[in-house]
Amino acid sequence: MKIPWTQIEELTKYLKEKGLTEIAIETTEGKITVKKDVQGMVTSQVSPQIVEEPKTKVKETQQESKKSGHLEITSPMVGTFYGAPSPGAEPFVQAGSKVKPGDVLCIIEAMKIMNELPCEVNGTVVEILAKDGQIVEYGQVIMRIEQ
Repeated sequence: MKIPWTQIEELTKYLKEKGLTEIAIETTEGKITVKKDVQGMVTSQVSPQIVEEPKTKVKETQQESKKSGHLEITSPMVGTFYGAPSPGAEPFVQAGSKVKPGDVLCIIEAMKIMNELPCEVNGTVVEILAKDGQIVEYGQVIMRIEQ
């Protein structure tokens, strides 16, 4: 799913104008959620619609996963990686952390919007490859999870 920056900006503006704390839209491409926390910090989450991959690709991915046993988590966008909700706070996850679907793994800041990256599987964080404050590229592996 291509990140709909204009939609995120419009939702953020609407959220602030109306005094809302959360707003979400869902399309055939996916779901966009924009939230404002107690401190007034705005975060967004983009969840792509899951599309069935061709079977050969799925088989290759499953074979790679079986070999390493690790799921590679990649950055969904270009931005700045943050492992904690704020400077000095406890990180969302560390090597050895148990995770489940919905757990926040990190934040990727892009265009002054904090985008939470949720976990989609049950497992254990094996390795965190990105450093706090590091610029990450779209598709860059930022952590590995053992399923």
